[in-house]
Amino acid sequence: MAWIKRTFIALLFVFLLLAGAVAWLLAGLDINQYKPQLEQMAAKQGISLKLDGDIGWQLWPNIALELDGVQLAPLPQPDQPLVRADKVAVGVAVMPLLKRRIEAKEIVLLGPQIDLTVDEKGRGNWELLSDAMEAQKKQAADQPPKLEVPDEAEKQGGQQLNLALEKLRIEDGRLSYTDASNKTEYSVDQLHVSADNLVPGGEPGKVEASAQISGTALKQPVQLDLDSSLALDEGLNGLRLQPLQFTLSSGEAAAKMNLRGHVRRTAANKPWQVQMNVNADVEPLRPWLAVTGTELVTQSADALKRFKLTTSIEGTENKLDLTPLQLALDDTTFAGNAQLRNGDMPGLDLTLRGGKLVLDDYLPPPAPEAEAQETDTAAPAEPTPLPLTAMRGFTANLDISLQQLRALDLQADSPQLQLNVDNGLYRLQKLSADLYGGELNSNGQFNARGKSAQAELSGGLAGVEISKVQEALFPSDRVKISGRTNVNWAARTSGSDTQQLQDKLRAAVQVSSDQLSLAPFNLEKGMCQLVSYAEKTPLPEREWPSSTRLQDLRANITVEGKQVKVQEVLAGVENIALTGDGTIDLDKADFDFALGLALVGERTSADGCSVKNDRWRNRPLPLRCKDSFADAGATSCKPDSRRLDDLLRDELKYKAEKKYGNKVKEKVEDLKDKLKGLFKR
Repeated sequence: MAWIKRTFIALLFVFLLLAGAVAWLLAGLDINQYKPQLEQMAAKQGISLKLDGDIGWQLWPNIALELDGVQLAPLPQPDQPLVRADKVAVGVAVMPLLKRRIEAKEIVLLGPQIDLTVDEKGRGNWELLSDAMEAQKKQAADQPPKLEVPDEAEKQGGQQLNLALEKLRIEDGRLSYTDASNKTEYSVDQLHVSADNLVPGGEPGKVEASAQISGTALKQPVQLDLDSSLALDEGLNGLRLQPLQFTLSSGEAAAKMNLRGHVRRTAANKPWQVQMNVNADVEPLRPWLAVTGTELVTQSADALKRFKLTTSIEGTENKLDLTPLQLALDDTTFAGNAQLRNGDMPGLDLTLRGGKLVLDDYLPPPAPEAEAQETDTAAPAEPTPLPLTAMRGFTANLDISLQQLRALDLQADSPQLQLNVDNGLYRLQKLSADLYGGELNSNGQFNARGKSAQAELSGGLAGVEISKVQEALFPSDRVKISGRTNVNWAARTSGSDTQQLQDKLRAAVQVSSDQLSLAPFNLEKGMCQLVSYAEKTPLPEREWPSSTRLQDLRANITVEGKQVKVQEVLAGVENIALTGDGTIDLDKADFDFALGLALVGERTSADGCSVKNDRWRNRPLPLRCKDSFADAGATSCKPDSRRLDDLLRDELKYKAEKKYGNKVKEKVEDLKDKLKGLFKR
């Protein structure tokens, strides 16, 4: 075993000899002579570089240069640093040192801090740095070329500083962002980065990073972790991700993304080209609402559990194509494509085809009945201003369709939305769906370019089972409407807030139906009550159904703000012709209709009532339907006694003239003459 001992002593002797040689070499190498050179090199780029301490050597565990108190700032404002670091260590290669040359292989940043700020005018402090760099570049371009003569040190192969970075480490870094224009602050703390093989043109290297993100819009910090294999192209004209994975987490909230592809350009003056495959998965999704402070309570506890995105991104910094694009929200999947434009005016083209979406699951639950009653009696809500400015400044073309949509308990099959946006002008080119056996088609536009908005909408429902629509949009335990119905509308409005849009709403609506059932009103019973009242006959004893079937209904409706006026109603009820008009007050939630019921024939129906007097036939008899929506019932429609009394007086006059002939007229004229003489006195 003696040979092992002698070998160990020999190796130790060689190591000490080499260490002594390196120490002697470094002791004779004054690295601080490069300090002015570094500062001048930075100044030529428009950067103020400040080194508070001397440049020193680190011998363990690796040979490295140490720079203490490093600060970077725009050259015109050196007292406002953007980047600061407690210590910067630059690892150097040993073999070049033996030739008295310095070759940087590794950079370590301890406690670096980057402070980004935006003033109230929206100008960032980094723009000062970029402006200074551009100014220095322009100044250098305007200078005549100089003849470079190597100094003696260079002639003799003296000390040189080269950069061939193989490793980068950042410990306990911090980045802060403050925007005074919108009062927001964000920070990235505990930043740790470890990167290997960052040599341009070399083999892919390993990059790992972690940080903690906090800010104004985050109620709790978010942890970021990154793991990637990447490579740099020659001349720093490209970056290849093979792949890059990063995860976000905060409490129960979690998300992860995978990127694979490259970003590169053919030359420094050419645009960047992007080709990237993206996979993102956010699960669970709902806890992120608590992280961002979003108070959203949904009808379904199973909503907002997962979001997934898969796409391929290709294009330039001015235009990116996302083809194919696949999205998944919980159990609903979408497939299509998109295009993002970043020109003078940003734009988006989006085409998506989806499956079944239950939008009700994502809406807030309905208010409890007691709370709803309190809301009804409370003061009206304040008008909400329209975000007209935010609705301008971009373009978009949207084409979205689904297999089925459930919203507000309304079920639409094959719904499709085609919307074009042009700098505040929203054109609804198509809104269509198969709705309860019928079809919905609508189009219009919304102009937000001015100080107030202008809106127009037209369209119609064809052959829709109206009971399903009423059940979804206007549910009522008392009033029931059913039957296939056609509805056409044309509406317009304007305003700068929600109240003005409501007040200035003007619409014309036409309703038609071959067979429409209306409950709990029985208009035939109302007609028989009128006949009974007029002819002094008893009402037929029978069980009257609590509904009315209207034949060939036609109605013209106008809307002015919250007032709905039914200008004309034409319909048939068995052997009864119905005419009339009325109003609906949406604020008070009540209705008032004046109807005329005219008997066509001798009886109202096969087992209805008969009219003996021919003068009551084909003559509208007045019926009034007046009540609130909440109290509407079988007694809401009654004979209109005021208008009916006028008819009875006319009937009595007719009977008197028929019985007494001209004598009645003579008596009336004599009575008029006496009244005139009385007034003359």
